[in-house]
Amino acid sequence: MCHQRTDRSFFIGSRQFPLCARCTGILFGYILGIIIAILTDCKSYKLFPLLLIPMIFDGTLQHFTRYESNNIKRLITGLCGGIGIIYIFICIHMFTVWWVGILLNIIL
Repeated sequence: MCHQRTDRSFFIGSRQFPLCARCTGILFGYILGIIIAILTDCKSYKLFPLLLIPMIFDGTLQHFTRYESNNIKRLITGLCGGIGIIYIFICIHMFTVWWVGILLNIIL
């Protein structure tokens, strides 16, 4: 895989990140996605899954061809993917809570 490969990881000084550049972007994307979901109240739920497309395209192209992405592209596509992933999970959670609330009102 790509974790701990020096050509796919970032460094601070001489210390290597424990994750590859794409996974680092995904983790930062999760944090940004939570902030965006709070600010938008999950109103743009149709738009944010589209943020997964660059990450899927870049990773798939790199895996199945001779194309080699660079760390900046991996970071950016991972950041977009992380925002899309967490936004989807938050919207699913909010929908589930809303649906359970409706069911409880019917039952009780």
